[in-house]
Amino acid sequence: MRYGIVKVWVRIKSLLFGKKSHDFFVFLFFFVVSSGFWLLQTLNETFEMELSIPLELKNVPENVHITTGLPSQVNFTIRERGTTLLRFFRYSVHNAIEVDFDKYDAGLTNARVQVPTVDVQRMIQKQLGVTSHITSMRPDTLEYYYNRGVARRLPVKICGSISASPQNYIQTISLSKDSVMVYAPNAVLDTMQYAYTQAVNLSMMKENTVHNVTFRRMKGVEYEPNVVQMTAHVGYYAEKTVEVPIIGLNFPGDKELRTFPSKAKVTFRVESGLYQKIKAENFVLAITYEELLQNPTDKYRLHLKSLPEGVTNARISPREVDYLIELSEMEGEGQ
Repeated sequence: MRYGIVKVWVRIKSLLFGKKSHDFFVFLFFFVVSSGFWLLQTLNETFEMELSIPLELKNVPENVHITTGLPSQVNFTIRERGTTLLRFFRYSVHNAIEVDFDKYDAGLTNARVQVPTVDVQRMIQKQLGVTSHITSMRPDTLEYYYNRGVARRLPVKICGSISASPQNYIQTISLSKDSVMVYAPNAVLDTMQYAYTQAVNLSMMKENTVHNVTFRRMKGVEYEPNVVQMTAHVGYYAEKTVEVPIIGLNFPGDKELRTFPSKAKVTFRVESGLYQKIKAENFVLAITYEELLQNPTDKYRLHLKSLPEGVTNARISPREVDYLIELSEMEGEGQ
């Protein structure tokens, strides 16, 4: 056992301190030194780098509604030495740029305010080194819209397509708020009749669905609340069968209709909410005297004159019936 350990140690020692290992370590040393010199030389060169910084609007009065706000951040490109850029890359820029509302407030009821790019660049420059140069900034236009209480309550209008699966149907669509306050300039409010939502596209629905919807974006327009909850109530179709009597219409007083059988089964698909309400009385299986006069056979093909609301796919059994036109009993007694 001891001999084996010694043998392994001798082999490791020969690998580490042999001629080949010595040459490798010499190469590695010079490689590290040259890489260090290359890195220092590179970092002293000038590069461009894109950074981002948060953007905030402060000192907004309580009676002012910001209908379209500033972007949440500004992206800008700076030109600087590599060593300085490395510091920016490692620590980034943390302090938000604060745009003072009072500075740009003209006291108007509603207005669009453009913040000069040079003002924003000046605020960014304060957080950068004196040698840093901002070459570009985006978005290149910084603006916001505000409103001092000019508003109107408008009904909410759902936009989009909402549909159920073939076995289901949409019972109702309800909203947590059927109207919202809309803040906008008078010229815009005068053209608005509804608060339109963003497009809602739901299909093949099989159960009740709750969906938060936002409103169509327009510059200078704010909605309060800016989100409403939409609930699509989904029902299911059920199949039902009722027996409907077959009746004659427009027959002369001395004649009456007899059919065999006297009733027919009507099987139909009905919305679940109407299942208990739809009965045999809601269907009419009628044969008119005029139809039978033009019928060349002693069989009549039944058909429904109309369908109740909420009923589809109605089927009649039997589809055809035998019939007789008989003299009424009163007429027979008179003869």
